[in-house]
Amino acid sequence: MASAKDTPRQKMIGMMYLVLTCLLALNVSKDILDAFVIVNKGLENTNINFTDNNETLYSMFDLAKSVDPVRVTPNWKKAQDVKKRSAELNEFIDKLQKELIEKTEGVEKSVADTIQMASLENKDDYNVPTNILIGNSEDGSAGASRDLKNRLNEYRTQLNGYILAKDKSKVKIDINTDDPKYCEENENWELYNFYDRPLVASLTILSKLKNDVKNAEATTVDYLFKESEGETMKFDTIAAKVIPESNYVMLGEEYKAQVFLAAFSKTRNPEIMVGDYNETSKSFIGTPNTVKVERGQGQYVASADKEGIMTYSGTVKVISPKGKETVYPFKSEYIVARPALTVSADKMNVLYTGLDNPISVSVPGIPTDRLSVSINNGTLTSTGKGTFNVKVMSGTKADVTVVANLENGEKRNMGTMTFRVKDVPTPSAKFGNLTSSGKMDKNKIITQHGLIAHYPSFDFLATAKVVSFKMSIVGNGVSEEITTSGNMLTQPMKDRLQRLRKNERLIFEEIIAVGPNGKKVPLNELVIKVN
Repeated sequence: MASAKDTPRQKMIGMMYLVLTCLLALNVSKDILDAFVIVNKGLENTNINFTDNNETLYSMFDLAKSVDPVRVTPNWKKAQDVKKRSAELNEFIDKLQKELIEKTEGVEKSVADTIQMASLENKDDYNVPTNILIGNSEDGSAGASRDLKNRLNEYRTQLNGYILAKDKSKVKIDINTDDPKYCEENENWELYNFYDRPLVASLTILSKLKNDVKNAEATTVDYLFKESEGETMKFDTIAAKVIPESNYVMLGEEYKAQVFLAAFSKTRNPEIMVGDYNETSKSFIGTPNTVKVERGQGQYVASADKEGIMTYSGTVKVISPKGKETVYPFKSEYIVARPALTVSADKMNVLYTGLDNPISVSVPGIPTDRLSVSINNGTLTSTGKGTFNVKVMSGTKADVTVVANLENGEKRNMGTMTFRVKDVPTPSAKFGNLTSSGKMDKNKIITQHGLIAHYPSFDFLATAKVVSFKMSIVGNGVSEEITTSGNMLTQPMKDRLQRLRKNERLIFEEIIAVGPNGKKVPLNELVIKVN
């Protein structure tokens, strides 16, 4: 649990930084400032190395969390907080460096973001850096250095808060903002580092502070990682695993699966038990079954002898290198079903407007009373056991959607079936037994009561009603017309039919009927020759 160690190269760069700082105090020639370019380049490279090493630490932390989330997650969250705070502080220092270059060199911000230290024209300028970092105060409190110091102190305090009291003597957060011990009277940290310092010196000091921040980040995250490992198992094998959200996917839905690395030990198998496990009492209800384990992996096998949603639970027990037993509960489910969702129209492949269209809905393996059925154009009326009457009044299509209400409370979309919507066919006008023009005896004609709208060949029980028509009688060069509302013969019509003569023509025309969808439609004309 020690802090991150510097490499020999890093130690050399640190020594050069100290030497150059001392030379600045002696007011040596500005030619020596070029040496700061070399030191700063080394610090920047070191910062990149720190970043890469820290990312490796975070990756190891992520893997440990996936293997043992219960134990690792609390410290993993702390590490994520350290990562966030470190990034914020480094970003603040980086912006400060860019501001120094922008204002000292007199360039645009976009140029300051890309210019290299070696290309600076005002390396020895100390007025602008001092004005930014110290300001018009005698102690630096009016400059950016005081804000920087406060942020560094806050960062160090936050990181120290993650170190347990028993480990504080061993784990050091190496960020020093103390006032120098051997310096001019009343010279504090801000003045010592940034007062009257040329541009390249200020930039190099800020680069060193970024390294200090990254080093403190590495020290803290490494400590949190090792502290969370404690009693964890040691794994010697890593394998790719795929766990789908569901093995039952309907056409049109998305297949989703988690793909990750799983670690296990080939020499130390866990104990896996499957049964009805109660996480509250931490015990099995009844006697669990033992799962055979090979190479650290168990394979659960169950007979699919009935349809439905099958749930199971159990535990995985592992023993740490120190002999401590840890139990990890699990729960899962699967669907035993015949293939395919079935939503079908019972009579035709379309839905007719205005009619009760019977449909059947079923999802293999799921009881019909746990299916929620809806339609986006029309109404649904349950007729029991997965059957429904669908009524639509307009449009060209209707979507029937089925949602399964699973035992665990989850609602799962099982699919949508789209039906065409059509108007019912136009009926035929019928008078007596005639649905088209023909001949009829007078005696039969006078016994009729009116016209009927008739569906001669339609699978549905559909009714339409004649609402108006015109009756004409043509014969011997004379034509008579009588119009009425409704489908019944009026008394004047009946009286005229009593006087019909052979070979006269009885004509029913302008026949209007209303179908089950409420729309008015014209029917065929009937021309009847009187026998």
